[in-house]
Amino acid sequence: MQTTLDLTFAALADPTRRAILARLAVGEASVNELAEPFNLSQPAISKHLKVLERAGLISKGRVAQRRPRRLVAQPIDEATAWLQGYRNPGTLQLTMPSDREITMKRVFAAPRDRVFAAFTEPELLKRWFFGKPGGTLAVCEVALKPGDPFRYVWRDPDGTEMGMSGVCLEIKAPERIVATEKWDQPWYPGNATGTITFTEEGGVTTLTQTLRYESQTARDMVLGTMIEHAMALGYDRLAELLKSQILNQEKKK
Repeated sequence: MQTTLDLTFAALADPTRRAILARLAVGEASVNELAEPFNLSQPAISKHLKVLERAGLISKGRVAQRRPRRLVAQPIDEATAWLQGYRNPGTLQLTMPSDREITMKRVFAAPRDRVFAAFTEPELLKRWFFGKPGGTLAVCEVALKPGDPFRYVWRDPDGTEMGMSGVCLEIKAPERIVATEKWDQPWYPGNATGTITFTEEGGVTTLTQTLRYESQTARDMVLGTMIEHAMALGYDRLAELLKSQILNQEKKK
C-alpha cells in the first residue's frame, strides 16, 4: 500500500508534473491553460493531472463551466518536513575533541530538569527516541542508578529491529548521565561510553553528548554513517516534545 509520501515523491519524479505544480503555485489554471506551454495533447496533460490529484497535490475546482486545478500545499509541506529530518539543519553541532571521540551539542528552549526527564522516563523516550520516521522504541528499559543495565530496541516501519544494551556508570539528576553501549549487531569494533551533560542558563538547556570509542578506527566508522543526521532528527523531535509540554503547562495556568 502506497503512503502519502510515496505518492508525493512518485508524482514529483516527472519534470512535466513539477512544472505543472510550479505554474499552479502562482494561481489556478484550466487543463487547456496547463497544456499550452508543454506542447502536449489534452489527454496527455490529463494523465499527469490524474497522478497529481491521486497524490493530493492538486484539487479540482468549479467556476461556472470551468474546472480549474489548484495547488494543495499540505503534501509538499509534509515531504519537505520529511526531507529536512535527513539533514542537519544547523541546530546540532558536531565536533571531534580527540581521535577517539565525537561530541554533539544541542540547545533546547526548556529547563534542564525537563530535558533530563526526557532521557530517563520511558513514556517520554518513546515519544522522540524512536529512530526512523514511523518507527517505534519497542523496548525501553532505562537505568536510574549506577550499575543498572539498560536496553533499547528500535523497530523500523518495515519490522526491522536494532537493539542496544549497556550499563549506567554515573547518573546525577538533572546534570549528567554516563553509560556504556553495545549494539546487538555491531557496526563498529569494540564498545563505547557515552556521557551526556545538561547545563541551564535562563531557562535554556545546553545538552552535550560525547561518545568515546575504543579506537580511532571505530570512531571513524561511526563518522562514516548517518549519525549526525539521525541525532539531529531525534533531537528535533525532542525539541517539539519539550515545546508542547511547556505550552500545555501554560494553558493550565
